[in-house]
Amino acid sequence: MVGDSIRSEEWIDGFEGKKWINIPGKNYSDIRIDPEHRMTELYRLNNNIRTSGIFRKADPVHLQLLYTVEEPDKRYLIYFPAFDWNRADGFMAGVAMHNGTLISKPLEYFLIPFYTFRNQGLTGYGKISYNKIPYNTFIRLATFSIEGAQFGAPGNQNYHKVSIGSDIFFRSEIKTNPINQKVFGYYISASDINQINLLNKAKMLSYMQLGYQVARTGMTDPFNMLVSFESGKSFQKTALEINYKYSYIGKNNGLEMRLFAGSMLKSTSEYPIYSFSASGRGGREQYLYEGLYPDRFGVFPKTFWSRQMDLSEGGLVTPVSDSLGYSRWVCSLSLTSSLPGKASRIPVKPFANMVLNDHDYLTSGKPELYFEAGFKAGIWNAFEIYIPLIVSDNLSSINGSIKERIRFIFRLDKLNPLHSN
Repeated sequence: MVGDSIRSEEWIDGFEGKKWINIPGKNYSDIRIDPEHRMTELYRLNNNIRTSGIFRKADPVHLQLLYTVEEPDKRYLIYFPAFDWNRADGFMAGVAMHNGTLISKPLEYFLIPFYTFRNQGLTGYGKISYNKIPYNTFIRLATFSIEGAQFGAPGNQNYHKVSIGSDIFFRSEIKTNPINQKVFGYYISASDINQINLLNKAKMLSYMQLGYQVARTGMTDPFNMLVSFESGKSFQKTALEINYKYSYIGKNNGLEMRLFAGSMLKSTSEYPIYSFSASGRGGREQYLYEGLYPDRFGVFPKTFWSRQMDLSEGGLVTPVSDSLGYSRWVCSLSLTSSLPGKASRIPVKPFANMVLNDHDYLTSGKPELYFEAGFKAGIWNAFEIYIPLIVSDNLSSINGSIKERIRFIFRLDKLNPLHSN
């Protein structure tokens, strides 16, 4: 190449290993492989080298505001202004940066630093992932990532979280097989949320997560199954979660079913928060700080944002952790259905949750079955409000008011291009 013009071109037959290639002529500015993109190739950012200068294989970075249609042989830094708010930090302003999401890359990153005006300091989130696709092996994709977050917490301090780990995706022998399998392992270090809730200086605690997931993707009858193991200094636990959707006629219509079963293998902590929750966890219960919570440490139901939750374990919407406590084991079944016919276009769905817990409200040690049913509405997988209208007598005795049972899910972290469910 001379600038953007092709000066000469030569075809080289395929070969294995390494081979020296003679380039005819002189006075080229750079040499490129397949500049007109005639061949299929996953990564093109290593296809050129300049004939002079330093860092000859390094491509210039193209700055782009908001969004761009990526070209496969150019490096991008896409940025856009970002704003956030939470009760501890107040208003935050910053800039989000990533290197594109449409085309897979060996190195991907998403960084969003904030400046908080209330505490006059830096907060934010970042994730860097390295992707490796082995050739002709049983491993289809290996991803290694490091992720970190820092935000404000009560007691004039910040909470911190850092995780390092890997996701290994397996290749199917059948090319059209819709079944995907992966294993994962993560080491996590996070601020002690028990000390933060007590307004004490929090130290960092270590956790380990291992798991296996099998999923069938597609528009019709998708499902996934996750077997996981988690451990900390004072606990070990394992869980099984199965999600299945029986599809109705019409786009995105169906009966969604979720089955969860979890058991503690070890528990020696003075804090029961590491055991299983029969209901959705609020921000104060998220000892691994999952998701983004505008009022993570708010006490339910004193503020609107304290009603935010994550349905990751027992599945009850009705908050029972303060009264019922946490469980050595829990089993749950959750059902959600679209409305019939043309009514399915209305963003409202009925739901029902059943949970079998290892103890009752009076902690007599006897297993207890809890039930609730109602409606949820909102923008699916982003903002969903749950209203339990019917509850079993044992739930009514814990929390009798419908108003005090209304909670919602707010998945602001879905804005992260590198987010994985």
